Amino acid sequence: MSAPRDHHEPDPKRHHVWVSAVLACVLLGCGVFGSQAAARSIARNNSDHSREALQMSSVEVASTLRLAIKREEDLAVSAAGFLHVNPSPTSVQFVAWADTVQAMARYPELLGWGEIVMVTTAQLPAYLAADAADPSGVASRSFELVPPGDRPLYCLLRVSQSRHPGAARVPAGFDYCAATEGTRLLAARDSGRSSYVVATAGTEKGVAVQVPIYGGGFRPTTVEARRAAFIGWVGLAFDPKVLLDLALRDRPNTAVTLRFHDSISETAFNSGLAPKGSQSVIRDLDNAWTLETFAVVAHKGVLDDRGALSVLLIGVLASVILAALVLVLGTSRATALRLVGERTGELRHQALHDALTGLPNRFLIMDRIDQLLTRNRRNNTIGAALYIDLDDFKNVNDRLGHETGDRLLVAVAARLTSALRDADTIGRMGGDEFVVLIDGSAFKASPELVAERLLDVMRQPFDLDDTSSPLSVNTSIGIAIGDRAAGGDLLRDADVALYQAKAAGKNRYEIFHPEMQTEISRRIELEFDLRSAVDKQQLRLVYQPIYNLDDLSLVAVEALLRWDHPTLGLIEPDEFIPILEQSGQIQEVGRWVLNEACHRMAVWHSKGDTLDISVNVSGRQLDHDHIVDHIREALESSGLDPATLIIEVTETALMRDAAHTAVRLKAVKELGVRIAVDDFGTGYSSLAYLQQFPVDCLKIDRRFTSAITTSPESKALMRTLVQLGRDLGLKTLAEGVETASEMDHLRDEQVNEAQGFLLSRPLEPQVLEEQILLPGRANSVVPLA
Repeated sequence: MSAPRDHHEPDPKRHHVWVSAVLACVLLGCGVFGSQAAARSIARNNSDHSREALQMSSVEVASTLRLAIKREEDLAVSAAGFLHVNPSPTSVQFVAWADTVQAMARYPELLGWGEIVMVTTAQLPAYLAADAADPSGVASRSFELVPPGDRPLYCLLRVSQSRHPGAARVPAGFDYCAATEGTRLLAARDSGRSSYVVATAGTEKGVAVQVPIYGGGFRPTTVEARRAAFIGWVGLAFDPKVLLDLALRDRPNTAVTLRFHDSISETAFNSGLAPKGSQSVIRDLDNAWTLETFAVVAHKGVLDDRGALSVLLIGVLASVILAALVLVLGTSRATALRLVGERTGELRHQALHDALTGLPNRFLIMDRIDQLLTRNRRNNTIGAALYIDLDDFKNVNDRLGHETGDRLLVAVAARLTSALRDADTIGRMGGDEFVVLIDGSAFKASPELVAERLLDVMRQPFDLDDTSSPLSVNTSIGIAIGDRAAGGDLLRDADVALYQAKAAGKNRYEIFHPEMQTEISRRIELEFDLRSAVDKQQLRLVYQPIYNLDDLSLVAVEALLRWDHPTLGLIEPDEFIPILEQSGQIQEVGRWVLNEACHRMAVWHSKGDTLDISVNVSGRQLDHDHIVDHIREALESSGLDPATLIIEVTETALMRDAAHTAVRLKAVKELGVRIAVDDFGTGYSSLAYLQQFPVDCLKIDRRFTSAITTSPESKALMRTLVQLGRDLGLKTLAEGVETASEMDHLRDEQVNEAQGFLLSRPLEPQVLEEQILLPGRANSVVPLA
């Protein structure tokens, strides 16, 4: 029998319960406080993203409008060139020329345009007589000076074109120099710069641009010289609202106001409906233009933000459960504390890490970027952000399923992490996008070297359990280096550089520089114009001859794509073909190239020629089974012998998806078509992989050709490539032959065929036809260009 306990001695069980209760309360309070802090952080981040989106939208719309306004001046300069060559055109001639440049079609905002000339009192009868001889001139309407009166000189419209001929028009004798804008016109004449003024004609309100024209086609350097050489003005009236509507086409819940303001006039043009509670950003577009962009910027509190509210509720619920668990466990304090710690750590990790890869998620990465910038400012060091994206990852999900895609993402995350130092931070932004942060205080390798290391490890194929063959993944990286006002700015610049890396051919890295914004604007304009390039017959093919090296007889031609842009002139293929591939338009254009090349060669064959024709096919075309149908369609519609068609595929394109590409090329081969590997020697294919494809010819890259006379290594590699072709029973063709010495070396190495500027530049079809159809040309050498 135990002795009775003194009533002053504390009860250990009660003490443990009391301690557990206090611990539960503390835990509950800390959990609620932590949940509120996390929820507020998420709500704040969402608001920051919303503000960044408004800023980015404003920048993009402003860039679009700057280009559009500049295009108006470019159109005026084109008209000035016409008027310089045709100093006294009739309205019929001017309208006919305007139709050839498709002014009204290509510039939907254009209301009307024409030429304004200065006429002295003495010249007025001659002006009216010349105009009377023009059936569509201003004298065909009732001519009366507006405002009336005698003046030393008049500024009158000589020729014009209007989008709406039936709409209200400026009177035939309207004197622009006597109107409000007269001072501007004369100032533009003396300065040589364009002037802007708000214009109203009937119910139409727009902006008029006047561009001075001078004899000789250039602007003289002094005021006196400009007055002496002055011819007149090209005047354009355009509707800015059309430009605004186009700029907002893909931007719902956004509105803009374009204002023109100077000492003479002020007006505003609006597009879009500003949502309730919108904020705005104002940007200066130069030339008295400003743009105000409106959009809702989220200022949500925790209760208004669904994601933040979810975190708060889950956190509070978890805290209550954990507190209750502590009370239930009672005296098992150690166990309770361990469970609390584990559960709290789990919740914290889940809130800030990606569920699939375990890497930091967007919320944590944005916080780490802010910390990175703060730390680098304090230590006077320079950090960097690398934005990483897997090229064409959507194809993996489409072909192999999302489960395989998820396994590939996990493998990619592990491989990227293995290539980084402990001081670097890697996170997943979502989808197939990753971000790497490099702390400036820990720089032992430049961001460029880190990017190269990441590209190197990603070049190795991924061997997943549920795939029949290893998967090759191309990776593009954008790099932003240095300080920024906010973490979002650094990430945005890295994203712009990533966009540039993809545009430059993918599987590479680019470093951000401010000029990239201009390059992206040009790329957007080219992408827009490419949509109608085929329909407007702006694309054409030229043909580069291919020669047998033994006797220099012409054996084939390669079809090469060219784009004659109506205002920018000839656009190089290296610039516009990557745009076609990234936008997916390469499918339509590639199909057109196949049909055009086959029909052209079929015509030449019908006239007695027997040349082969080579046509390039991009990797994007090989991603789909449609390529087989397109080749079959081109052969059947043209009647071309399939044995004379050669399809060229780059070595890199072959290795994008070797298994599926091999199946499609075998189907092409069954049509009777031959297949050549272009740019051979620059990719990563091995002999084992090359044997998978039904190849007939290896086209050795021009880099090896150009170095064969100066580099023993290149000469040895050329010999190896030729021997590889011989071992596989394949013909070899050297590209880029530019010197006689290179051709002699190629003969020594027993290369079968060659093409290049030494032999012939790409020829227009008419020029080539004159050569290949010369009487008695068969089996003879075509004169080298």
